[in-house]
Amino acid sequence: MIFGLEGPRIISKTAGMAQVLNDWLLAAKDYAQDPVILLNAGAIFVILVLGYVLSIAFKRIIFRRFATAPLNWVRDTLAPVCASLVQPTLFVLLTALVASAFFNRGIDVVLLAPAFSLGMVWFLLTALNCITKEIFWRRLVGTFIILVTVMEIFGLLHPTLGMIGSIGFHMGEVDFNLLGLIKGVVTVGFLLLMSIWLSKLADSQLHRMPNISPSLEVLFSKIIKIGLISISILIGLTTVGIDLSSLAILGGAVGLGLGFGLQKVISNLISGVILLLDKSIKPGDVISLHQTYGWINKLSARYVSVITRDGLEHLIPNEDLITNRVENWSFSNTNIRLRAPILISYNCDVRKAVQLCLDSAFACPRVLNEPAPKCHLKEFGDNGIELELRFWIEDPSNGVTNIRSMVYLEIWDRFLQHGIEIPFPQRDLHLRSGRSIEVGPERNGGLETAQEE
Repeated sequence: MIFGLEGPRIISKTAGMAQVLNDWLLAAKDYAQDPVILLNAGAIFVILVLGYVLSIAFKRIIFRRFATAPLNWVRDTLAPVCASLVQPTLFVLLTALVASAFFNRGIDVVLLAPAFSLGMVWFLLTALNCITKEIFWRRLVGTFIILVTVMEIFGLLHPTLGMIGSIGFHMGEVDFNLLGLIKGVVTVGFLLLMSIWLSKLADSQLHRMPNISPSLEVLFSKIIKIGLISISILIGLTTVGIDLSSLAILGGAVGLGLGFGLQKVISNLISGVILLLDKSIKPGDVISLHQTYGWINKLSARYVSVITRDGLEHLIPNEDLITNRVENWSFSNTNIRLRAPILISYNCDVRKAVQLCLDSAFACPRVLNEPAPKCHLKEFGDNGIELELRFWIEDPSNGVTNIRSMVYLEIWDRFLQHGIEIPFPQRDLHLRSGRSIEVGPERNGGLETAQEE
């Protein structure tokens, strides 16, 4: 069946494909024999080789120059970025120079013009990889750049832009068109990427400055990020064609509505700014609020991240840190004093027990020798003699209960070695002699009575 009916059709299709391939080969042969094509191809080959050689030399110069830079971000960030952009930059510049020379001599730049466009794609994609590490943004922006370049090479970009620009609508006193909206979105997206990259660069630079406190570091970082993003949005709105002065009344109404509807959010934002300005808390401080005890991991615009000893991360609103009582164990000094109550028996040597408690405190490496530990006799209690050991530590972020447990274990071992008894609650019952009472059964109406003799 196949060879009977479909055989001639398959043979005809194969012959047609062969003819098309033959036509392509003949056209390629004609192009290959064209001296202008050969001249353009040779120029591109020389540009690639020369650009590669020069890029190696320029990279060495860049790393050698930036190695002695006083700023760390210049050595760690700027130098690798410049080194990665050297080769595509050289290719674009050399291609532009050679194309200009060919054009002045009347030589057609049939291959140099597409090569220049592809060089720009190479440069933009390399810059994009340096700006962001997000795969989504790389693929999205990279696909857009490649699509626009391909349309430009085949002469489809300008007709497409004209068709898109003809699609528009009217809103109030502003005329919108699809091309302007696309330009605005692209501009805002590019500026947002640049804003995020610059904010991260500024954040890393602020983190390396020893004279800036962690609170000011977070404050400056947030101000720079918010400012850059706001400028990007304003530029995008201007690109679309929106008059910013016409949004004044609308902005005031929206702001009033947000002020009433988002009171808690605005309160937390303002409280966060106050916390950063007064430097009452900063990342790394050990705080205690209500039943939460831990160290501050991050200061956000709306909340403070506190990590407890259990590994749980509590997100505490900034307003709570302003209005409630907060214990900051490392506000002005990280040294804190801990108390360890101890009970010994009345049969023990009190002075010896006091000395054993002090020896136990000195035996723990986290306990400070200055101020020295102290042990005081507080009270003669009902069940024993009450002592209190007081000692200082300088690292409350490493835990308080664990160091108190270590001290108690040292005291327990020393008390066992020297016969110091730790009493437990007990009561002594003394029976005084008196008249004897004989209790016996005496049935009287079903009741038992006691006869006293």
